[in-house]
Amino acid sequence: MDQTPIVKGFAQWTPEWYSNWDEEDSETLKEWLTTLRAVSCQLNIPNYPYREEAARTIRNKHRELAKSQKLSKNKRATIAALMHLTLKEYNKMRPITEISKQLSLDSRTVMKQTWLLNKTLNTEKEPLKIQRKTASDYLHEYAGKISQNKELIVKTDETLCKIRRAGGNPIGLAAGAFYNTCKTHKVKISKEKIGEIFHISARTVYTNEARIRRLMGSSKT
Repeated sequence: MDQTPIVKGFAQWTPEWYSNWDEEDSETLKEWLTTLRAVSCQLNIPNYPYREEAARTIRNKHRELAKSQKLSKNKRATIAALMHLTLKEYNKMRPITEISKQLSLDSRTVMKQTWLLNKTLNTEKEPLKIQRKTASDYLHEYAGKISQNKELIVKTDETLCKIRRAGGNPIGLAAGAFYNTCKTHKVKISKEKIGEIFHISARTVYTNEARIRRLMGSSKT
């Protein structure tokens, strides 16, 4: 088996959990985050990227949420609306009626909260835009848990930079690019292991790696 060189002192990247409390968080913010964890668990929604994206929105907009009595009065319905909008941003359509049924909420109330949430968070009345993590963000978040070979991660980042206009799911691209770099440099890390750490299937890792291989091949011709 090939030995992966270890760079001493290389700091592993650790994920930033927006849904966790900080000591300086207000009690109101803690209530929002607690409700988010409960709702996402009941809806069986993965932590990454959906719950943490929703938590980041709450942290960024908690003052606006606190000022709105209608949103604060029914936090569960508001969080249900936020999860609907967050999933929609990732093209993961989950109807309000389905979410409401799973949470035993009135769908009309959740629909109303969805409208109010958009109005509150967007002064220009545009659809809710949630800042997404890039493929590079996911690479640095997860790859350090698989290997401490800094060169592998640097090379993968370079690959992601070259294909940044290609589009695709950022977490899948990050995993596929990392697998591609491992194969290119003959480092034996399986797609199953990468999929486990990146919280996606091995097939998704393989599909993205094959696509990246084609993109990189066409760029050389």
